[in-house]
Amino acid sequence: MFNWFRNRRRKNILREPWPSTWVSILEDNVGHYKALSTVEKNKLKAITRIIISEKHWEVHDGLVMSDEIKVTIAGTAALLLLGVNDFYFENVNTIIVFPVPIRRETQDGLVVGRESRHAGEAWQNGQVVLSWQDVVSDSRTPFDGRNLVIHEFAHCLDGLDGEMGGSLTFGDSATTRRWHQVCESEFEALVLAAERRQKTLLDYYGATNQAEFFAVASETFFEKPRQLKEEHTELFELLVRYYRLDPTRWA
Repeated sequence: MFNWFRNRRRKNILREPWPSTWVSILEDNVGHYKALSTVEKNKLKAITRIIISEKHWEVHDGLVMSDEIKVTIAGTAALLLLGVNDFYFENVNTIIVFPVPIRRETQDGLVVGRESRHAGEAWQNGQVVLSWQDVVSDSRTPFDGRNLVIHEFAHCLDGLDGEMGGSLTFGDSATTRRWHQVCESEFEALVLAAERRQKTLLDYYGATNQAEFFAVASETFFEKPRQLKEEHTELFELLVRYYRLDPTRWA
């Protein structure tokens, strides 16, 4: 019964006229948008509309909520869902936006930034926290390797099994086993490269743990797909199967 009401509500949401200003926001702020096919653009717009409608949105520290904030974040997160049907990050309930990276008190002192500060966070309880400064900077410059929204919402996908630990489940056991093998091997290689300060395509932050590895790999998959396909072929192919799309067509 709940699903029936939810689907009916979504159909009503999608019948509403698409605000003309929202297209401009997608074109200006979601750098991938212009590279999409017409079919993909229409699907992204539908996903964006539902994410905006179904999530609770909060702003803090003087930031004023706007359509630009909602469309930019929802439109970028929608990229991760272009290959799937009838899923709209149901495990996310609240999106919290700060004007700049947030500060956390730790035993080691004040931590600031993506590796050393908190530009974003994703929590198993359904909250996603984002720095608007980083969202805009990353989303407007596609294919540069960094995208905070993709990173944090990849964590949310990772958490669908009840734990954000980088453990994914595919449609068959053989592919799931292969993911664990490839992920473990790639993670260990990144850890070693980070220790040796060797140049890598994947950001060193992915060497933190396997949850961060999946999020970083997802960022790279959408932001530098051709390089990932060339340098980490098996990882790329598994992510193609997971996301059910090939972003090399956009790059």
